[in-house]
Amino acid sequence: MVKSNYKYISWQDFIKYLNKLYWLEIINQKWSHIKIKCNNIKTIIQNHKIIAYWTFSWILKQLEIDEDNFLKNI
Repeated sequence: MVKSNYKYISWQDFIKYLNKLYWLEIINQKWSHIKIKCNNIKTIIQNHKIIAYWTFSWILKQLEIDEDNFLKNI
């Protein structure tokens, strides 16, 4: 179930918020995938207009970032 305080955001905004709240490094981009490093953990963000909630949630879990805390601060 989608959290009520989740806003649909683009991948550009998602990277911007991650960079603002946490140290973020963009490693490379290949086609529609962007490889990032945050908290010394690497993951891939899809280059889509809008990131679906489940993708958003999964990326935050991989980066070991608390979802509720992230949503409060954006």
